[in-house]
Amino acid sequence: MKRISFILTAVLSVFVAGCSIYASPTATAPEAEGVKAEWAFTQAGQKPDQLLIGVIDGAVKTLDIAIYSLTQPDIVDAVKRAKKRGVEVRIITDRIQAEGKSQREALKLLGSAGIPMKKNKHSGLMHLKMTIADGTTATTGSFNYSKAASTTNDEVLMVLRNADVARSFEQQFQAMWEDTSGFETISATIADGSGSAVPEESTNEEPAAPSGQSVVYRSCAEARAAGAAPLHQGDPGYSSKLDGDGDGIACE
Repeated sequence: MKRISFILTAVLSVFVAGCSIYASPTATAPEAEGVKAEWAFTQAGQKPDQLLIGVIDGAVKTLDIAIYSLTQPDIVDAVKRAKKRGVEVRIITDRIQAEGKSQREALKLLGSAGIPMKKNKHSGLMHLKMTIADGTTATTGSFNYSKAASTTNDEVLMVLRNADVARSFEQQFQAMWEDTSGFETISATIADGSGSAVPEESTNEEPAAPSGQSVVYRSCAEARAAGAAPLHQGDPGYSSKLDGDGDGIACE
C-alpha cells in the first residue's frame, strides 16, 4: 500500500467540511502546528479504505464517525470490531443515504452491534466524511465509506494525527450529536439477529421510483433547465446514470 506521510512544520489551517451553524458567531478557522498528515488517493492505488481501517482498528477508547455514505463491508466490519473490543462508538449519517438499500442493511448490522446512531433531520445534507479516534486522530477528505469510493472514484482520505485537530473535529461532532432539532436517533437492527453481511453494492441499481413517478431527465442539463437539480436519490427523475460519482446526488 503506497502512502505519503510527513510532519507539517508550518501552521495547518484545519478545514471542516459542512455547515458552521454550531460555531460561535466570532469563531475563526482553527489552526494547529506540528500535525502529522498521511493521505491516500483511490485512483493512485493507495487504498484509502485500508488507511481508514487502520485508524479504526487502532482505536482504543472512542470512535466517532460522521459519514455521508457508509456501505463498504470491510469498513462496516472494522467498526463492529471496534465496538466488540470495548471502544465507545457513535455514528452520524445522512438521512437520505440511510434509506438506500446497502446503507440501510449496514446500519442494521451496526445497530445490532449496539452502536448508537443518528441522522440529520434538517433540510441540508449530512455531507461530512470524518472519523475521530481516541481524541488524537481525525480523518477527512472526499472519501465516502463505499465500494465506489474505494475502487473507481477519484477520492482522497487524509489522516491528521494531532490532539488539537482531533479536539476541533470532536467538538463539531459533539455539537451535532447534542442538536436535537437537527438530528434524530436511528433505530435499526436485524430482526432475526443473524448478523448477515452488507449486500453487495451494484453500480447499476436504480432506486425504486415513487408511486406515480413519470419524470425522466436524459441529461443534467435537462434537469437543470427544469429547475430540478441537484437530484437526490429517491427524488422524481433521479437516475444513477446522472449520478457520476455514485454518492446519491445527481447533477450537483
